Amino acid sequence: MPKIFHSNNKRRILPIVNFLLVGGILPGSALAQNAPEDESVGLEQMVVTATRTETPISQLTRSVTVVTNQEIQQQAGLARNLGDVLAKTVPGLGPSSEALSSFSQTLRGRDFLVLIDGIPQSTPLRSSSRDLNTIDVDAIERIEVIRGGTAAYGFGAAGGLINIITKKPAKEALAGYSQASVRVSTEHLDDSAAWQTTQRVSGTKDNIDYLASGTFIQRNGYFDADGDRIPPDPLGNQGGLADTNEYNILGKFGFNFDQDRQRLQFFVNHFNIKQDTDFTFAFGDPNQGIKTPAVPGSFNAADPGTTNTLASMHYINRDLLGSHVKLNAYYGDLTARFSKFPGFAQTEIQSQKYGTRLTIDTPLAVRDYDFSLIWGIDFLRDETVQAGIDGPTVVPNMQENALAGFLELELPLSDLGLLRGGFRYEHISVDIDDIVNRGGTLVRGDTLNYGKPLFNASAVFYLTDEIEAFGSFSQSFSVADIGRAIRDANSSITSAGQLESNAQKVNSYEIGLRGGRGPLQASAAGFYSTSNNGTTFNQDLSIVKQPERIWGAEGTLAYRFNSQWNTGGTVTWVAGEVDLNDDDDYEEDLPNTRVPPVKLTGFLEYSPWRWWDNRMQVLYVGDRSPDSTQFGGGEVDDYTIVDLISRFKVGPGYLGVAVKNLLNNDYFPLVSQAGRLPYAFSTGPGRTVRISYALNW
Repeated sequence: MPKIFHSNNKRRILPIVNFLLVGGILPGSALAQNAPEDESVGLEQMVVTATRTETPISQLTRSVTVVTNQEIQQQAGLARNLGDVLAKTVPGLGPSSEALSSFSQTLRGRDFLVLIDGIPQSTPLRSSSRDLNTIDVDAIERIEVIRGGTAAYGFGAAGGLINIITKKPAKEALAGYSQASVRVSTEHLDDSAAWQTTQRVSGTKDNIDYLASGTFIQRNGYFDADGDRIPPDPLGNQGGLADTNEYNILGKFGFNFDQDRQRLQFFVNHFNIKQDTDFTFAFGDPNQGIKTPAVPGSFNAADPGTTNTLASMHYINRDLLGSHVKLNAYYGDLTARFSKFPGFAQTEIQSQKYGTRLTIDTPLAVRDYDFSLIWGIDFLRDETVQAGIDGPTVVPNMQENALAGFLELELPLSDLGLLRGGFRYEHISVDIDDIVNRGGTLVRGDTLNYGKPLFNASAVFYLTDEIEAFGSFSQSFSVADIGRAIRDANSSITSAGQLESNAQKVNSYEIGLRGGRGPLQASAAGFYSTSNNGTTFNQDLSIVKQPERIWGAEGTLAYRFNSQWNTGGTVTWVAGEVDLNDDDDYEEDLPNTRVPPVKLTGFLEYSPWRWWDNRMQVLYVGDRSPDSTQFGGGEVDDYTIVDLISRFKVGPGYLGVAVKNLLNNDYFPLVSQAGRLPYAFSTGPGRTVRISYALNW
């Protein structure tokens, strides 16, 4: 990649780098000083894949958050599902559902694409909303979040991209890591314990590196602030975490050759979580504020949960005819089994994927001007069905073949900034089988074809030594849950071909400032997006596709008083409207399951000695009363969650104590309030305490 900074610009770069390390991603930097797994926290780690090539953070032209390994470990002490971890660390991302499902958790008001080492986890043909819970947190090195639609990866990244990057091998020949923990509810000690252990070995010898990691978790019941058991599936039948057994196995093997010019790496990860419970739900009364109770019994014909197997081969050639070439070939097999709802068949979504991503970074020169052309081809085949377990299959087998070519120019502007602009063309073909859907309608199979050109342009300008401005325009495209549309189709839909026009194209815009002076770092960004076929649900939970527009703002602020004290926070505000009649008159607000209320996060860190770190953090979710007749339009009352994390150096390792919901606040998560369903009006967990011990060996 051509260098765009001269040596005399070092003063300009460092404040921006410091901002992104402290203000832009707001890590627990005091806690990171003595991180148990990796004592080194360096600038070289802070590269992202927002442009599909490893890019120094000083050259980013988009809003990007990098959630570091230290932050992930901090937040995992409070909750191990990624929905919770990211809600408290990423501006623009909605509050967590606090369940296995990520339904209602949007990024800037839209669905996002989830990748694990470049392998898609989302199931766009029939959404399972399990995207953020298909790998254990202890298998993750860092998470890179691109906020706002992106054409760089395509295939459904309407609200942005969440790229989960797995653990990397240690640099020494043999290194080990061990951790064990127990978590209990302070309001109900009986039947609330959760046990977890992680073991990992890795290393590098000459030109070979390897890693093997395993995590096992056994969870019992979840209890609220009153000590009452929360239903094991708090969202009705979308998936819960209580009474589950979970394990995750990660393996990597790589070797460099041709004097390190080329590299080949193999990767495999298997994740399995199953819920075996003796409890289910009874009906509450949201109108009276009566929560959904947990009662003995079970409707399930088979244990619900998620099984996810991933494998990939990654090849890098750092100099192929002058270009840097990356090829990733992958396979994914995901099964998301739902709990049974009375009167309906228990079902599971089965999705098998394989594909390739080819990215070529070619440096070019015209006279004395150096720039880059990034180009390549993506291919994806996805076969998805929602199969009945104890009843009929009402969502047909669907086979998607998607092919896309792209190119992007990266144009340095000397020490003034950087421009990027590109083009991507996607062709998607979906073969759909015949099906008799849930309403008894015969929907004939057909082949749906989509072809869309997508454009993107972005820039960063260095206004002063300490402030930079950035802005971007990007388009994304998604076929948006064809399976559910077929399942809920009425008698007017006789052929799957009638749904061909229901694809969604999103135009996204953003503009922002970031920078800082000394210990003070800050950022602010505004965004706006429009779509022709935005996806919501009516009160019967049938899918609805209508024009919509979303806008909002994000901000971050951080201040380090000295080596012992550090503080910071984020703010996210989103609004949106939907055009019910497709007449350019936006009659209603988007519901709370799409556009969340104001979200504020803040933290205060204190490290009195190098062997003792403390972090107090707060999450505030505001109130919102949308003018909406769609599902999820229920009024949301504000709630606040305060957490405490403390860590001590004890012997060769670290003893951790983490308290979630320190004040034992009694609250309903956003999705429960917004939906107001009598079988899914569940409270959030009360105070829980986790004690852990971790060491490197």
